[in-house]
Amino acid sequence: MARSDVFLVPGTGIVTDKGCGPLGYPYEMFKFTVLARLCGVRVVFLSVGAGPFEHRLGCWFVRRSLGLAHYRSYRDADSKRRLQAIGFNTGRDAVYPDLVFGLSRKHLGTQPTTTQRRSRIVGLGLKDYATPIDEADTKNYRAYLDLMADFVVWLQAHGHAVRLVIGDAQYDTRVREDLIAVLKDRGGASALPLSDPVPTVEELLRQLRETDAVVSPRFHNLVLALMLNKPVIALSDLPKVDALLGDLGLGAYCLSLEGLSVEGLTARFVQLQTEADSLKSHIGEQVPKYRRLLEEQYSTVFGTSPAPAP
Repeated sequence: MARSDVFLVPGTGIVTDKGCGPLGYPYEMFKFTVLARLCGVRVVFLSVGAGPFEHRLGCWFVRRSLGLAHYRSYRDADSKRRLQAIGFNTGRDAVYPDLVFGLSRKHLGTQPTTTQRRSRIVGLGLKDYATPIDEADTKNYRAYLDLMADFVVWLQAHGHAVRLVIGDAQYDTRVREDLIAVLKDRGGASALPLSDPVPTVEELLRQLRETDAVVSPRFHNLVLALMLNKPVIALSDLPKVDALLGDLGLGAYCLSLEGLSVEGLTARFVQLQTEADSLKSHIGEQVPKYRRLLEEQYSTVFGTSPAPAP
């Protein structure tokens, strides 16, 4: 730490104690921020997400860690409100977009032309939603898989090809395998969705570029799709997903996973198709604004905009 100039926490969802307890992320962050300040190193929290919080000790570590920072910003207003709710003063802190909105244009690549495609492609993101722990979870997980399978079948019946998109290989690979097994059990082995591994961000971007629309619960699946000017439907079980779509003026296309029906999902997808041109125009106006805001933040924090990523 003493050999560093800045201790930087860039984005991520580590300002929380949910799932890890107070001695997980909160203590680790407290330890590093204290070390940084003792070494005279600048501490920066940059467009971080915050919450949820479940433990008094975890909240104490979070308040002390953020209190030691020289600069703080949050990726949405909800994160700022969560910190205020646990007694941290965020009055002088800023809200800026998620850092992935600043991804180099070079990485985004070139969109394929529609003449190269045999049919429209829908990217369907998956998530370890309601992963089985006990009997009740097993029932909910099966219901989630059945919902996704019904949606795949509906899309294919209406002339769409489906590509399964993974947002977190560690957690979602099993879900992909389980969904494919459900579709095979229904006798659909001859019309399974496209499903390729995603070893790199570049490969994920390539797969997303080939789609016409993306339906996903994973936050950064949605961010990257929006950066590629793809209409999206968010399947949400987290406030950060609600905030992402809401802040962009796309709240009508954010559906709660809890209680979601295939009828509700297909109806919203039909609406998405009908409004696709206007949605692309709207997304094309909003995303560059997010990039400019991030460049503004980099200028504030580092004194200049960073060079484009190679």
